[in-house]
Amino acid sequence: MVKKSRNLERTRQEILDAAFWEVFTRGFQGVSIDDIVKKTPHTKGAFYHQFPNKLELGYALVDEVIKPMTYSRWIDPLKNFENPLDGILIQLKELIGKANPEELRYGCPLNNLVQEMAPIDETFRLKLEAALIYWIEGMEQELNRAKKSGYIRSDIKTRQVAHFIVMAHEGFYGMLKGLNDPKAFSALYDSLKRYFETLA
Repeated sequence: MVKKSRNLERTRQEILDAAFWEVFTRGFQGVSIDDIVKKTPHTKGAFYHQFPNKLELGYALVDEVIKPMTYSRWIDPLKNFENPLDGILIQLKELIGKANPEELRYGCPLNNLVQEMAPIDETFRLKLEAALIYWIEGMEQELNRAKKSGYIRSDIKTRQVAHFIVMAHEGFYGMLKGLNDPKAFSALYDSLKRYFETLA
């Protein structure tokens, strides 16, 4: 039973991994179940054993892939910095500033789905909202740590700043995707860095 359970878990993960890339590069509505299954070693029956329909796959993609991936990219690394604001800037440079332009043109997986699916499916909207709130709350925790250590003034409302920083991350992706110019990163980065200086 344990082996069967592990096999099912592996099958689910392989389908989600394949679906993530297809949806990221082509949009949720732009791919079919057949497109996703072709990218895996599994049958269509195996797909339906895991997901009763394409929407359920999309919901799982947000909950099980995009939500934890966003946190692991943008929040977890900040714990390694005495001043989380330094960590935010370094992560932006590493994950966006140095990113392959070919990948940047696809934008942010989370924001893409917000733009595409939130207006037309309420469950999608709620799950995407939960993912954004999870990110904002993680950012707020790190900002509170920065405040406690004296890197942020005591009068600063960290929840508001957390909203702004997450918005800035999504804005970086959106602008670079829209402009198709990786050099625009420097102007956006410098503006955010100057904003951080006003918090001290």
